Order: sequence, then structure tokens, then C-alpha cells
Amino acid sequence: MNVFFKLKKLFANNINLKELKRMKRLWRHYVFHQWKLLVFSIIFMIVYAVLNAWSISLLKPVFDKVFIDKNKDVLLLLAGQIIIAFGAKGIAQYMQAVTMTKLGANFTKQLQCDLYDKIIAQDVEFFHKNNSGNLLVYFMGDLNTIRDVLINSVTTLVRDMCSVVFLIALMFWKSFDMAIAMFILFPVGFYPIVYFGKKIKQIFHIQQNSFGNLYGILAQSFQGIKIIKSYNMETTESERVRDSASAIANIEVKMSKNNNILSPLMEFFGGIAAAGALAYGGYRIVHGALTTGDFVVFLLAIVAAYQPMKSLANLNSRLQMGIVAIDRVFAVMDKTPKIIDKPDAKIFKAKKGIINVEKVKFSYVNGVKILHGVNLEVKEGEKIAIVGGAGSGKSTLINLILRFYDIQEGSIKIDGEDIRDITIKSLRDSIAFVSQDAVLFDDTIKKNISMGKPDATDEEILRAAKNAAAHNFIMNRNHGYDNIVGEKGGNLSGGQKQMISIARAMLKNAPILLLDEATSSLDSKSERMVQESLERLMKDRTSIVIAHRLSTIINSDKIYVFESGNIVEAGTHKELLVLDGYYANLYKMQFLCD
Repeated sequence: MNVFFKLKKLFANNINLKELKRMKRLWRHYVFHQWKLLVFSIIFMIVYAVLNAWSISLLKPVFDKVFIDKNKDVLLLLAGQIIIAFGAKGIAQYMQAVTMTKLGANFTKQLQCDLYDKIIAQDVEFFHKNNSGNLLVYFMGDLNTIRDVLINSVTTLVRDMCSVVFLIALMFWKSFDMAIAMFILFPVGFYPIVYFGKKIKQIFHIQQNSFGNLYGILAQSFQGIKIIKSYNMETTESERVRDSASAIANIEVKMSKNNNILSPLMEFFGGIAAAGALAYGGYRIVHGALTTGDFVVFLLAIVAAYQPMKSLANLNSRLQMGIVAIDRVFAVMDKTPKIIDKPDAKIFKAKKGIINVEKVKFSYVNGVKILHGVNLEVKEGEKIAIVGGAGSGKSTLINLILRFYDIQEGSIKIDGEDIRDITIKSLRDSIAFVSQDAVLFDDTIKKNISMGKPDATDEEILRAAKNAAAHNFIMNRNHGYDNIVGEKGGNLSGGQKQMISIARAMLKNAPILLLDEATSSLDSKSERMVQESLERLMKDRTSIVIAHRLSTIINSDKIYVFESGNIVEAGTHKELLVLDGYYANLYKMQFLCD
């Protein structure tokens, strides 16, 4: 009794209440609704286990009646029964494998979709804290681990457990006292199973984090290949990958040591059982207390039970890896975004596009103040520009208007409505955004433009491309609008990518336009073409333009000058030149450089 109490305590230490709840949740939401597949699979597993034990029991008359008694009459009958038993067992195993694979595929698909929905709904801040490599591990590593553990665990618990139970029953049927003698050491074998399972759980958690680090390095290297090559950083990056890969290799070796230690232990206990059975069985045969057939069946039952018992021994190790993966996945799925709609948030549609920024203060997570009580107004159809040095808070204001972050003090209103009182979707539906980095997806030009309006007609897409001065270069490419732009638009020039971004914004046709240094990375020729497109885009729209080149904003209705999170100057281009302050000095410097 004391042995089983200790075993219970060991298992309790391996799985806590939180982990158990998450396992139940996984089962309830992603497995249980497929109960028909599960039931069919379990039935085939039980059939397999029964047939496995029956096929072994058929060997008793083979030895006793054919080999010993030389009875030829039963030979053909026994051969037929053995063929039927093994054939049916193979069919049951095949059907069980197919149904469990289908269940696992459906389970993985649903979990992948739900996980993606949860991640994509997170705040921008979440993606700044988690690199793409770590996020990929959830999909490529953790979900596959969960699926494999689910399939293997159900198979082990049902098919292998039933096989062991039926084979043990067969052993007791053939020789009760031999079976009792064999299983004296059985509880003792659980100690190393539980102990090493706990260690595997800890190592697997470290392993998944290490994979995230490696994937992150790889993603950064591939995305920044031009910088790596231009600065001759290939050797440096190779060293980073090598160090990360070495760490993973060391962890895998440690995992293997702990995972595979169970195999020799099982071999040891299996050897003791087989040796005991041979010695004791031989003794009983010599004294006429046991037939040769019964002894062979008993011995073969031990051999047949070895593999499923080995699977049962490894089950705890697999479960511990699954628990870690489930814990990691649900930790992300349970994460609530900070930027969410209020319960009574309104569905809003901007009409005039009037923007009022009142006493706005903001700081990022590090606590350093970025904006210090900023006040700013944009009237209907007005074009205002924001200029200032790096880190002055220009882009931060754009992020706040889009509600990528929430302000700590003050308010931002559109048409008199506080943006925190309206739904995030309706807010962003009212705004078109063009950034310095033209973000394109590895799809056709048509698909990239239509992201501004997914249900747009071909005529609308064509008109937007023409207004953005993109139509001519698109038609000069192979396949035209069906041309694949490549990852991050790698098959296009900087100006072409920006024109497609502008076409996307034109197609959206939102009343408010936010431009964050949309031409700063372009050459002079491309900048002129894009600037003409932007002028058409800004027509009759309320526009806020962050500009690096002051020549692009001299016709703005008002220019705000930011410095260290404060507005230090405001006025038209001519008014600011008359002030002869920060803006005037900046303009003179750029004029001399040009």
C-alpha cells in the first residue's frame, strides 16, 4: 500500500491543477466533438488487442496437438484460424491508424486556426516583445507535439493497455502462479518512469525556447540579407546560428539520455520476467504440471506484452512534453489584448474627419515619456504636416490615432468622438495608412492592392492603380496584375512598392489619411512620381503627413514641429520661416544639401 501511495504522490507532482484544467479544455474543445472518430478508433484498438491475444492462444493446440500428439487433422483448421486472426488484426490496426490520423489532422487544423486568430488579435506591443521565430515554434513545434502526444497517448492508453490486459489475462489463464510471480516487480518499475518524466518536462520547455531563438535568428538573417552581405556579416551570423544550433543539440542529447533510459530499464525487468518464466515453467513441465503448449503461449504472451508495456512506460515522458506544449499554447491563447473595445463601444463612421488631439501624454513600457501634453487640431479636408528629429514622438502620435497603443492622459477625438469610445474596427475603417516601409505580401499585385477593399471589382482596382501611377509599370511586368511580388515585395523597386501601397490606400477611400514618411526611402525620380500619387490621394481628405523632406510639405495647411515629445512650433511654411526657429534652420540645412 505504501508503494502505491508514493506512486500517486509522484504523479501528482508531475501535473499541477492548472495543467490538468488546460488538458481538459483541450479535450473538450478540440477532441470531444469528434467523438464518432474517437469511438470508431477505440473500437478498432480493442478489436486489435483481442485478436492479438487470441492469435497467441491459437499456438497452444499447435504445440500440444500437432507437434506433441502428431494430430494432422487439426493442422489445416488451426492454419486457417491463424490466417484469419492475423489478417483481421492487420485490418483493425490499419483502420485505427487512419481514424486517429484523421482526428489528429482535424484537431491540429482547428487549433492552428484558433491560435492564429488569437495571436493576430494581439496588440502591436505583443509582436515587439515576441520575435517571429518564437511565434513560429508554436505552430511548427508545440502544435505538432500536442498532436503526436494526443494520438500516441490515446493509442497507448486504449490499444496498448488493452493488449497488456488481455495478454496478462491470458498468462493468468494458462498459469496463475507463474503470472503472480512475474508481476511482483511491476510497481517498482514505475519509479524511474515518473522520475525521468519530470526531468523530460523541464528539458523540453528549455528546448522549445531554444528553437524559438534559432528560428528568430534565421528569420532576421533572411529578412536582413542585404545588410548582412553589405557589411560582410556572413561569418558573424553563421556563428550566431552555430551557437544556437549547438545549444539545441546539447539539449537534445540531454533529452535523449533521459528519454531512452527507460528502454534498458524495461529490458532489464523484461529479462528478469522471461528468465523467471523459463526457469519456473521448465520446472513445472518436467514435473507434468504444465503442458508445452501452455508454456509456449505464456512465454509468447510475455514477449507480445513487451512492446505495449514499453509504450506504456514511455507514455509519461510523452505526456510531460505534451503538457509543456499545451501550457505554452494556451498561455498565448489566454492572453488578452490591452487594446480592446469597451462593452458599450459605438460603431462609428467618420464623415468630416476632424481630428482633435488634446493634452495627450504617452510613454512606452520602459516608462520614458514620449509625448508631453500634445495639443493638435486637423480640420475637415485639411492637410497638416509633422516634422521633427528622430525620437521626437511623430510616429508615436500616428500609432495612438490608429490605437496601436492607448494614451495614458488626454484624449484623441475624431468628429467629436473619443477614439476609445468607438470600436477599433470602425476606427481603422475610417483611416488609410501608408508607412515608410511598404508592406507587401507574397501574392499577386492585384491581391496586394485589393487588401484596401477585399470585395473590390477589377475596375476599381484598375482605377486605384492608375491614380497611384502604378498601372504602367504593372502592365509592363509578366502577367500584369497577376504578377507575384515576392516576399515583402522583393521583386519590385522601392518606388513600385510604395505606389502599390498608395493604390491600396486609394482603393480603401477612407476619409482620413495618415502618411508616415512615405517617400523618405525613395530616390528623387521615384519620390516625384510617388508624391504626385500622394497629392491625388490626399485630395478632399483629412491628412496627417510625417515628412523627412520638407520640400514635400511646403503647401500644407499647417505644420507642427515636434521636439522631445513637445510641439515647439506651429504654422504654415511661410509663417515658420519668418519665426526663424527650429523649422527655418532645418529647412535651410536641407536647402543647402539639395
